[in-house]
Amino acid sequence: MVLPQALLVSKLLRARVQDHQGADHGVGHQVWMHPPAHRILGWASRPTSFGPTRSVWRLNQLRHLQGDVAVVSDTPARTQQSTLDLLPTIMGAHLYSHGGLALGRVVDAVVAPQTGAIGHYLVARDDPRLPGASRWQLQPNTILDQQPGRVVAAVGSLDDLPLVRAGLRTQALQTGQRWRERLQETTVQAGRHLEDLLQNGPLSQDHLDQNPRGRQRQGEMPRGTGSPSGDRGPGQEVWDAWEHPPYRQPSSRRDSGIHNPDEEPWL
Repeated sequence: MVLPQALLVSKLLRARVQDHQGADHGVGHQVWMHPPAHRILGWASRPTSFGPTRSVWRLNQLRHLQGDVAVVSDTPARTQQSTLDLLPTIMGAHLYSHGGLALGRVVDAVVAPQTGAIGHYLVARDDPRLPGASRWQLQPNTILDQQPGRVVAAVGSLDDLPLVRAGLRTQALQTGQRWRERLQETTVQAGRHLEDLLQNGPLSQDHLDQNPRGRQRQGEMPRGTGSPSGDRGPGQEVWDAWEHPPYRQPSSRRDSGIHNPDEEPWL
């Protein structure tokens, strides 16, 4: 099986190492690199859960990586954990800006398996073991200084680095920023619309006279409305008909049903 063009160091360390005969050499434990050249030389695996013995593999011994199994060729070199602790490395180092601001930690790297050259590092703000953590891309040419456990890069903040994977916190911050931008844009548009209305001014009186609804709002009666008496002259207003209301005949007492005690029914 052909090796991929780019490989994550974390994926290599999580894989269980097996040789071509199927013998198990444990899970990857530590990467072996040359920091000044930004190159991966190999990695070490832990054959047993207990004991300081480690198996060191060169990167060119890797034949293929399938799932969580790394198939290797030949035999490894045996060493102790105390020797591996003396090897220089950038993995796990704290990253600082050129102004001395702590930015995060170097938690991973993308390497070419054929040459071992590191394409770029991955930086995390929080503990990389936490799920949903963000990853930023750090180019090797931006690194200014390398010390044991400390790396200084020519950046001012994490915002200066390309975002490779957005975590839960970063996604929430980006969503809030987009909503604030939309709200600000909507406020600006509403202010411009209000300014246009104020510059145009209120509707003129001629426009209200031409609008039937405007005349009704001014208190004029709509056309075709008859007078209360049913007759109205051409020059007579509707309120003139109510100056002399029609004479109403008083209703009879018999119709009203009101009984007068002073009157006798036989009179």
